[in-house]
Amino acid sequence: MITQGIHLDITPAIDAYCRDKFNKACSHADPRDIREVDVRCSARGGEESRGGHEHRTEVTVLMARGATIHAEDAGDNLYGTIDACADKVARAMRKHKEKHSAKGERHAGHAGSAKDAIYAEATAEDDDDDVPAAA
Repeated sequence: MITQGIHLDITPAIDAYCRDKFNKACSHADPRDIREVDVRCSARGGEESRGGHEHRTEVTVLMARGATIHAEDAGDNLYGTIDACADKVARAMRKHKEKHSAKGERHAGHAGSAKDAIYAEATAEDDDDDVPAAA
């Protein structure tokens, strides 16, 4: 995980908070599927500018199969923007996992498929022919 600060110093506390939040958010996916997590925190404004302080957090998660998950949020509190981005990433990771696990079931075939039901009926009919009639 890469944590970068733009016009903002990343303290060890901010880095640890980001790592904790985004490790938890990415726990919905297989760790082998995640290539890189890039977190960029920035601040703008201040006492000399007309506007207030604004903190912005952008997160990009690069997945192994070429998928990219991106989330961003802006607000007054840096920790609040990190929380909001972590929630967005967690939701997107769950959606990505559900989408790909459903696709895997559909293509792999499972015990309840129509093909298996037809095969079971045909096998049952063949077994009935071998049984001698009761006298």
